[in-house]
Amino acid sequence: MTFEYKKFAGLLDEADAELLKIMATKCKGPTDYSQLSAVLFLLIRASSLLRSALVILEGGRLDAYDAVKRAYWESWALAFEFRLEGSQPKIARWHSDKNKNGIPDVKRIEDYMKSQGISSPRLGSDYGGLSEAAHPTKLAAENSVVVVVAPRSGDILAGKSLAAAREAFEGEQSITMYRFLWLVIEEREGLIAIGSDLNAMPSAHRFTSEFLEEYPDSK
Repeated sequence: MTFEYKKFAGLLDEADAELLKIMATKCKGPTDYSQLSAVLFLLIRASSLLRSALVILEGGRLDAYDAVKRAYWESWALAFEFRLEGSQPKIARWHSDKNKNGIPDVKRIEDYMKSQGISSPRLGSDYGGLSEAAHPTKLAAENSVVVVVAPRSGDILAGKSLAAAREAFEGEQSITMYRFLWLVIEEREGLIAIGSDLNAMPSAHRFTSEFLEEYPDSK
């Protein structure tokens, strides 16, 4: 599926508007410590971070993209975990202590995905790869050197490496956007209801439908 910066920003616009509408109509303001409130907070944060990641990627700052993408992924995964039935004890701690309980339980999410027929979720390996690039590891530092040096030095190999990395990152945006929108609109057993209005998200709904037509194993 073709990735376009402007198109994907529009998808996030639709999601943001719907999430904010649900928060305004179904939650009780800043004192609402419900499960739905926690999910909505995290989905809105995930949307904001994903938008930032796309802007950074468009500008070619690939090392910064790695760091923001990891922050996005953690928010998305915690929103997923909090949509799972039985998450209330951790959600209560998340609401009450605003500086803790922000690490998603990846295994719990993967177990749910497997119960829904996804045999190899690969979330753990995705998270590990993002962590390697976001922390100040030698690998991450080498990546930053390439990002800084390539435009200044005229090094053809470094420039090609940078272009290939950006192309690879752009290539993964469709699955990232699908997973985000899926979590916003999907209603199924084991997940608490959000109640997104698909008529208010026509482009997002069309995108997810077309994605599944192209990649049916993603259900």
